[in-house]
Amino acid sequence: MIGNFDVWGMLAGVSLFLFAMGQLESALHALGGRNLSKFLRRRTDSPMRGVLGGIVATAFLQSSSVVSLMVLAFVGAGMLALPSALAIVFGSNLGTTLTGWLVASLGFRFDINDLALPLIAVGGLLSLAGRGRWAEIGRVVIGLGILLLGLQFMKSSVSSLTDYVELDTLADLAPWQYLSFGVIFAAVIQSSSATLMITLAALNAGIITLPNAAAIAIGADLGTTTTVIIGAIRGAPAKRQVATAHFLFNLVTDGVAYVLRVPLLVVIAWVGIADPLFALVAFHSLFNLIGLAIFAPLIKPFARFLEHRFVAGSQPVATALADVNAAVSDAALMAIETETAHLIGRVIDQSRAAFSPTLPLPPGRAPVDRDPAPRTAEPADYEQMYARTKRLEGEILAFTTRLQAESLDREESERLERLLRTIREAVHSAKSLKDIRHNLDAFYASGDEVSDGYLDHFRGCMNGFLADLYSLRHENGAAVSFEDLVAAAQSVRHRHDELHARVFADIRTGAIRQTDVSSLLNVNREILNSNLALSAALSSYHLDAAQADAFSRLPGAE
Repeated sequence: MIGNFDVWGMLAGVSLFLFAMGQLESALHALGGRNLSKFLRRRTDSPMRGVLGGIVATAFLQSSSVVSLMVLAFVGAGMLALPSALAIVFGSNLGTTLTGWLVASLGFRFDINDLALPLIAVGGLLSLAGRGRWAEIGRVVIGLGILLLGLQFMKSSVSSLTDYVELDTLADLAPWQYLSFGVIFAAVIQSSSATLMITLAALNAGIITLPNAAAIAIGADLGTTTTVIIGAIRGAPAKRQVATAHFLFNLVTDGVAYVLRVPLLVVIAWVGIADPLFALVAFHSLFNLIGLAIFAPLIKPFARFLEHRFVAGSQPVATALADVNAAVSDAALMAIETETAHLIGRVIDQSRAAFSPTLPLPPGRAPVDRDPAPRTAEPADYEQMYARTKRLEGEILAFTTRLQAESLDREESERLERLLRTIREAVHSAKSLKDIRHNLDAFYASGDEVSDGYLDHFRGCMNGFLADLYSLRHENGAAVSFEDLVAAAQSVRHRHDELHARVFADIRTGAIRQTDVSSLLNVNREILNSNLALSAALSSYHLDAAQADAFSRLPGAE
C-alpha cells in the first residue's frame, strides 16, 4: 500500500487481466483460428470485405494483435494482397472495441465475484477433465473468469484512490497529459484493452471525468502500435508497409478523435447514452468507426503509396519465409509451397546452365509458378548457383522444422510431407547434374567429332525433357495431369535407352575410345537420374498423395 492506494492490487489486476487475455486468445485461436485464417484469406478480396473480415476476426479472437500476426504472415507468404491486408488491419481496430462493451456491461453491473468464481470453477474443471474442443472451451471460460477477477482487483485498488488523490489536482491536468498517459501506459503493457479497463475503473470511481477518460482511450489506441513498429524495423518490405499503415491509421484517427472529443461526447449524450461507462466505450467505437470512414475509400491508393516507399533490398534466398510465423499454419504452408516452386525453378535453370552454352528456354509455361518478385542477381558461376540452391533448401527445411512443432491437421501434414519430398527430389536432380558437369565441359572442350556428337545428343535429351515439362501446364489453366507426367518420365527413359544402345554399338565398331566409355555411360545415367528426380518432384508438388505414390511406383519413373 502507498497511502490508501493498493499498488499490489493494481499490479495483480493488470497482470491477471493480461494473462486472461492471453489465455482467451490462444484458446479461441485453437478453437476457430484455422477456420478464421481461411476466412481471412479467402473472404477478403475487396477492401470492404477485408474491413468486415478484420472486425469479425478481432471480435472473435478478442485480440487485434493476433489478427495482425495472421495478416503479416499471409502478406509475407503472398496469400494476401496489400490492400486486403490493410483493410483487415483497419477493421481490427473497430473489432477490438467489443472488449470494452462486454466489460462495461458485465464488470460494472454485477458483483464480479458472482460471475468470476463460477466461471473459473467450471472452466477449470472443463480444461482439466475435457479433451480436445471441450478442453479449449474450458480455457475460454476460465480465461473469462480470470479476466473479470483481474478487473475486480483493478476496481478495488482504483476505488481506494478516491481517499488518496486530490481530485482538484487531476482536474487541473490538461487533456494532452491524459492522452500522453494513455500512449505511454498502453505502450508499456502492450494492451489497449487493459488500459481501457483501468480507465473505466477510474471513471466508475469518479477519479477522472468522461472527457479526460476519452483522452486516455485515444492515447491507448496509439500506444499499442509500438509493438508492430518495433517488430517491423528489420522486416521485409510487406511487413513494414503493413506496420506503417497501422501506425498512420491510428495516428490520423486518434488525432481526429482528440480534436473532436468534446463534440463526439455531446453526440453520444444526445442519442441517449447517459451512463459514463457506456459513453466511454461508445466513444471508443465511434472514433474508430470515423477512422474507417476516412481510410476505407483510400485503401487502394494508400497501398500503392506504401509500395513505392518500401523497396526490397538485399534478401535471403528464400524471400517468402522472412515474415511468416510458423504458428499460422495456412500462411506457413503457402510460404513453403512458394519457396518449393522457387527451388524447382532454380533447378530447371541449373539444368540449362549445366551445358555450355546454356540451353535455351523452351516455349510454353513453366511447370511451376515462378516468383515474380525481384531477387538478388544470380551469379554466372554454376557452382555458386548450386550453392545458393542448397542454401535455399536449408532455409526451407529450417522453417519446416518450426512448422512441424505446431499442431497440424491431417490435410496440412500430408501436404507438408509432399512438399518435403518435392524438395528432396529437386535437390537430388540438381546434385546429379553437378556431379557430371565436369564431364560435359570436357566433351565441349575436346573438339573431338565423336564427343561433339554425344554432347549434342545429351543436349537434345535435356532440351526434349524441358520441352515436355513446359507443356505440362496448358494455357487453359488445367492442372498438371498424372498421365502427362508419366509420358514425360517415359520419354526420359526412352532417350536414355537410345543413347545407351548407341554407346555399345560404337564400342563394337571401335568408334569411341575405351577411356571415354565410362564417362559417356555415367553422364547418360546421371542425366536420366536427374530428369527422373525432377519428374518425381513435380509429381509430389502437383498431384495428390495417392497419385504421387502411384507415380513413384511406375517402372519408367524410378
